[in-house]
Amino acid sequence: MAEPSPQLRAAYGAAMARLPVVTRVIFMMHRVDALSYVEIACRLSISDSAVQACVAEALGMIAAILDGDMPRRWRDADIAPAESDLRRRYRASCQERLRALGHSEPLAWASEHDDDLIVNIAFLQTLPAPVLETFLLSRVDGLNYQRIAKRMWTLPFVVRRRMLHMVRALDRQPMTFEQWLRAGALAKDLTT
Repeated sequence: MAEPSPQLRAAYGAAMARLPVVTRVIFMMHRVDALSYVEIACRLSISDSAVQACVAEALGMIAAILDGDMPRRWRDADIAPAESDLRRRYRASCQERLRALGHSEPLAWASEHDDDLIVNIAFLQTLPAPVLETFLLSRVDGLNYQRIAKRMWTLPFVVRRRMLHMVRALDRQPMTFEQWLRAGALAKDLTT
């Protein structure tokens, strides 16, 4: 069998990126990780019928996208309860992790698509202001440590210490929903 062309690979990748998160992750677990429906269902603590529906939906949506049509959800009644449960558990996991970082207020969850943004904002609120400002000057403004030190009226070793604090904080930051599904499928916090 011939290898697909680079254009077909790119189109397939773009189609995969347009899939809903849960559908995409389950499809990848099945097709890339070669897990059975039952294994995926057990790892995510959802029904195997929801897993089957996600794989079927992914195939239909990818075909529609590659044909130039608008993809649509067609098995939502089978998938929606599993997605809701996974999202509820993800939010509880994020809330717990953020609480451990010092964010004590409950998060104001909005639509499903805003979860990652809400979590990132809450995470940034856990950081001391000088650490956050130092990080933003480095990453957003592209300043080196010497320039940051000069702008913030401090010493370069203080800037380095703040950046180290930020790196350590990033290691404790909650994952995105997709990362949580992929990496957390085997972790204990997914089953809470």
